[in-house]
Amino acid sequence: MTQMIEVKTAELIGPALDWAVAGGASDTPYWARMFQQCVLTGKTHGGIDFKYAPSEYWSQCGHLIEKHLLSLKMTGTETWVAIVEECNGIGPTPLIAACRAIVAAKLGDVVSVPAELI
Repeated sequence: MTQMIEVKTAELIGPALDWAVAGGASDTPYWARMFQQCVLTGKTHGGIDFKYAPSEYWSQCGHLIEKHLLSLKMTGTETWVAIVEECNGIGPTPLIAACRAIVAAKLGDVVSVPAELI
């Protein structure tokens, strides 16, 4: 994955969003092409590489919400808004909104992600 492309944080979804969250958390993700998922290396996680998808799993995003003192609320019927350090994240689920807010706060409104994640 050498080619990087710039994407608006508000448009990140799926593996590209997970990749950006990992980068903002100072972890070193890699793309497991065979499994089509973002993976974090085991060197900092008990020696085991694992799928990293905080935009899908409460078990991975919950501590990020707590760590970043994130405000999270539902607006309307199917839209969530998360706020971190005065940066908003909007999404169809609370996890996606939270991840977008974290990326916006840590990396900005536009981020570089591997092209194959889009």
